[in-house]
Formats: sequence, C-alpha cells, structure tokens
Amino acid sequence: MGEMPILSGMMFCADCGNKLYQVRGRGWEHEKEYFVCATYRKIKGGCSSHQIRNVVVEELLLDGIRKVTAFARNYEQEFVELVTKKTRTELDKSLRDCKRELEQSQARIKKLDEIIQKLYEDNIEGKISDERFAKMSANYEAEQHTLENRVAELQTIMTEEKESALNVDHFLSLVRKYTDIKELTAEIIREFVEKIYVYKAERIDGKRVQRIKIVWNCIGAFEPPASTSTKNEKSA
Repeated sequence: MGEMPILSGMMFCADCGNKLYQVRGRGWEHEKEYFVCATYRKIKGGCSSHQIRNVVVEELLLDGIRKVTAFARNYEQEFVELVTKKTRTELDKSLRDCKRELEQSQARIKKLDEIIQKLYEDNIEGKISDERFAKMSANYEAEQHTLENRVAELQTIMTEEKESALNVDHFLSLVRKYTDIKELTAEIIREFVEKIYVYKAERIDGKRVQRIKIVWNCIGAFEPPASTSTKNEKSA
C-alpha cells in the first residue's frame, strides 16, 4: 500500500502492553487511518480496542516534542536536574528488585547443591534407588541450570542499566539539532521517541478524551512541569 506509516511499530496498548495494529485501506484519506490494540483484534474479550486515529497521535506527539524540547532548551539546568533525579529514582528501584531476585536465585542454587549432595549420599547408602536418584537429581539440576542462566541475565541487566541509565547529553544534542520542528517525520519520531502508550478512551463532560504517554529515547517518560506544559490530552 505504498509508504509505511510514520508511527509504524511505535504504538503500544497501555493496558495489555501489546502493539497497536495499523488499520488503513486503499483509497483511504490519512484522516481515516487509525490504530487498534492487537490483542483486541486477535482475542475476543482480551482487551478493549484503544482505537485512536493516526492524525490525533501525530498532533499530540508533535505538541509533546515541541514542549519537551522547548523546556530542555529554555531551562536546560532544571531539565537536567529533573531527568537525573527521576532516572536515578527509577534506576535505584530497578536495581533493588534485580538484586533481591539475584540473591534469592543464588540462595536457591546453593540450597539445590545441598539437596543434590544429600540425594547422592542417600543413593550410596541405599536409601533411594538408582532410578529414583536419577529422576530427582535431573529435576533439581534442571532447576539449578535455569536459575544459573537467570543469575547471569540479571547480572547483565544490572550492568547495562548502570551504564545506560542516563544520557541527557544525547537528548540535549537532539534538542539543539532540531531547533524548530514544524512537522513530524519518521526520522524525527525515531530520534526522539522510544515508544508511545495509548490509554483507553474516556467520556469526560460528554466528550471522548484519550491520553497517550510518550517514552522518550535516553530520558524515559518525561513531562515538563505543569507551569510550562499541559498534559497530552485531546478530544479524539
């Protein structure tokens, strides 16, 4: 159907986490194109539609990019402080969770070593049969192997998070690169945005209102202070 939509692959359901599916047809005007939750399309009752038109997202996204870049440009020091504080808070929580799971996994691996050793001794003493020993030890060893892989994965995650937790300088370089964004392009979107979450539409004062959350590259979800920005909400 020609050129790929500029938002392709960027949209996610805020409730189920699945990607939003692009819906368009031959001869459709761009204003008719919309996204819908993939789970909703595939599994009856699996999720609500989260339907939202491309043009609505594009308008909200352009407004969001303009606001966050304007704030970063005009209040650079405050921007860096806010992002740094938020990122470190999120990182500390993530590292605490990873460390807790890592310690639990390591403790279980040690316990499994003791269990397998005891099984071996019981087998030698004739307390359990060779067949029973083989079956039980195989199960424990499989669990141990899974835990060892998870420990390695957690250690990698913790290292990577520490290394890539904060990259405000790169985001500021994008702000300086794009000084006056008049319209969205696929390049601009992918430079600034990691993903976009779409929330279920609500009725407020008789109007259909839908919220999106933008997760920015390098700095995560960030919204300028209320004094300089309003929330990304629009009647769809």
